[in-house]
Amino acid sequence: MQTLKAYEQKFAAADGFEDAHDVVLGRCSICHAREPVWEGIKWAPKGVLLGTEGDIVRNAKPIYLQAGVNHAMPPANVTYMEPEDREAIVRWFRNAGS
Repeated sequence: MQTLKAYEQKFAAADGFEDAHDVVLGRCSICHAREPVWEGIKWAPKGVLLGTEGDIVRNAKPIYLQAGVNHAMPPANVTYMEPEDREAIVRWFRNAGS
């Protein structure tokens, strides 16, 4: 993993990061990757990359807001993000003290 800034380190070290990381990789990174695999997606929407631990901690707040709180992502829940997945994201973000 590339060097993380102090505020990013708190997200990487927060309780629940592994669970949230797995959710993001399984439900979000198929579109938000350097080379997306979702058919018809040629680049990560809005340039948001979520394929590495560093990517995920750098985008902790948008992940929390878009997938955990307001359920805007994934759009139309195309990757079938379960309520438990969303709860894992919320729990991780809040455990980081944000």
